[in-house]
Amino acid sequence: MRYRPAVFRLCVFVSGLLASVPIPVSAESEGQEPLEVQEVVVNSTRLPDTPVDARILPAKVTIITADDIKKTGARTVQEAIQWATGIVMYDQIGNAFQQSIDLRGYNGQPVPGISVFVDGVRVNEPDFNTTNFDLIPYDTIERIEIVPGASAIYGKNALGGVINIITKRGGGKHHVTGETLWGSFERQRYTINASGPVGKFDYNANFGREMETGYRNDSGASIVRFSGRLGYKPTDQTDLSVSYNYIKDKLHQAGQLPLMRGEINPRENFTPGDLDEKELNFVRGTVRQGLPFGLSLNGNVFYRHLDQDLFNVGQPFLVGGILSQGTTRTKTEQRGGTAQLAHDGAWLGQKNHLVVGGEVIRNDLSSTLSSFSDFGPYSNRVVADEDIHATYVQDSLHLLPNSKLLGIVLTGGVRYDHQRLTADSQDSFGTTNAGSLRFDRTTPRGGISFLLMETLTAYYNYSEGFRVPTTQEMFTLAGQPNLDLRPVRARNHEIGFKARIGSHAEGSIALYQNTSNDIFFSCTVCDPTTPAFDGQNRNADDVRRQGVETTLKATWNKYLDAVVNYSYTDAEFRSSFNLSSTKTVKVGDEFPLVPHHRVGVVVNAHPTREVTVSLTGLYVSSQVYLNDETNSFPRLPGYFVLNMRIAYERTAPGGRIGAFVLLNNLTNNQYFTFGSVASNTKTGTGGLERFVVPASSIAVYGGLSYRFEGL
Repeated sequence: MRYRPAVFRLCVFVSGLLASVPIPVSAESEGQEPLEVQEVVVNSTRLPDTPVDARILPAKVTIITADDIKKTGARTVQEAIQWATGIVMYDQIGNAFQQSIDLRGYNGQPVPGISVFVDGVRVNEPDFNTTNFDLIPYDTIERIEIVPGASAIYGKNALGGVINIITKRGGGKHHVTGETLWGSFERQRYTINASGPVGKFDYNANFGREMETGYRNDSGASIVRFSGRLGYKPTDQTDLSVSYNYIKDKLHQAGQLPLMRGEINPRENFTPGDLDEKELNFVRGTVRQGLPFGLSLNGNVFYRHLDQDLFNVGQPFLVGGILSQGTTRTKTEQRGGTAQLAHDGAWLGQKNHLVVGGEVIRNDLSSTLSSFSDFGPYSNRVVADEDIHATYVQDSLHLLPNSKLLGIVLTGGVRYDHQRLTADSQDSFGTTNAGSLRFDRTTPRGGISFLLMETLTAYYNYSEGFRVPTTQEMFTLAGQPNLDLRPVRARNHEIGFKARIGSHAEGSIALYQNTSNDIFFSCTVCDPTTPAFDGQNRNADDVRRQGVETTLKATWNKYLDAVVNYSYTDAEFRSSFNLSSTKTVKVGDEFPLVPHHRVGVVVNAHPTREVTVSLTGLYVSSQVYLNDETNSFPRLPGYFVLNMRIAYERTAPGGRIGAFVLLNNLTNNQYFTFGSVASNTKTGTGGLERFVVPASSIAVYGGLSYRFEGL
């Protein structure tokens, strides 16, 4: 791997920092109970199975627990993970619930490079691989695992990594928890949760509703969520569960506005009226069965139905013309299942963990667009179906397991995917497109972890990932299907170290390089007024993403703990191509919407047993505007945002009572997380200019909670 000199210097600095961090004062020397870093375990296979120690995995894995989410005051999944290393986050829509998330230099444009799973089921939408994070049962999250880097075991579209969300099960004591939140922009949130055991059964049910008018004009939201999960454990070897999620939301989208207007009045809505309405029904069942001879069987089945209506208001095509308006109605049905057989045993006298699995998925999509503009009415209907069949195998072999100071773990895996995509498109101009693509892809993974001592691990990992072209990418602007597109294929190398520093701190550092092709609209004859114009979606040969990620986590004593995350990301084009007759992407041009530097800091102070004061800070450096692949415009400025949460919780009759105050953007900083370059036809200025989405000003929220605990 070749890295820029600045990256090497940064690695040396961070490595020295991790090695020279002073060991916090021991609690034992103060006459207190010793504090220790909690052992972190993760799920290392496609389906949740026996958790393994994160130290032996050849990857930089981030774990975010429900308690971590609570301390930061995060109100969405995106806010909960924005402090982690490798995250790319921005608000392109203009409301509090639809921020975009990606990993390691993949910016979600045009197709996200992450796969998101909830209890082992992929929840990415089948058309553009987007994730509707607002449709994830946020209040039921037990933990979030972030596994960066291309991943073969998880299947297609995991180019930048995987976000694995695990929801809560009932257990322990019966409890009922109610929580409320009120605050700025008329934000209201009401949730009630009940869970517990009933003999060999366990249950968890949650109902929540939240609404707000929004910081921007016409950016309000209304969301209703219901989640229920029933588990059954007749024996220690058998675990069954079934869950159901229903979510209905109505989200207004303030969108982008010209940079100058955004600086003068950040609450303005340039094209008011955008609205996104969704209704989700999601059923899934899981089973885990222990078998003789160290075997276990793990599986799931699911059905997911999503209805979505998107109303969009755009700029007029002609100066003084009418605003364009369009409604897109989409229905998505997904069904499928995954089965996984695992074996814990020995090979040549060494500990070995083998996993073999397969999945079958069917996706059906229908979408209808009806619009009106200066050019008159227009309609388009797309029907697509997708069949996915896959098998995978992964093995972890432990060498030298009897030594306390040295061990080696070899990990290898491979996945085979067969995918067939068929699409049919017809518009009001009489243009009909139909085509079918078939893809067969084998993706490997291999890694080695060196347990140099009980407190230090070094690792190397090589993995591959891929994504197939979407239905929209298959068809050109000229209406002809492009069936020659190749799948995007990513190759990822990563080396790293994980260390425990005394009994109170731990740190990690990872260096990675990801190379891939990608799909962009390009042309060789770029004059659209000539018959020879050949603009269409093509594979760009080489895009490189590389960087450094480091984490330092410490618990000084029972009064103070902190986490510091730093990411350096370098994403650039390594091949040239024409975007238009006047725009040519050159080797070395930076990828839009990927900041070089991100620093996330979370500090929790516990002055008393009942009080927790949390400070969360996020710094994001400047970045290239979207649609400025040639890097011709000034960069979108960097920003820093600081939040604070003060929480009080104490024992009350029958349970616990709590209260909190949350202050977001404490310094009232005016900043933009997203910007793009586009033509401003509404004001008639002509040419290209910069558009932005302003972030919220200072906001104050408060809330109460009560947890009733039974037997």
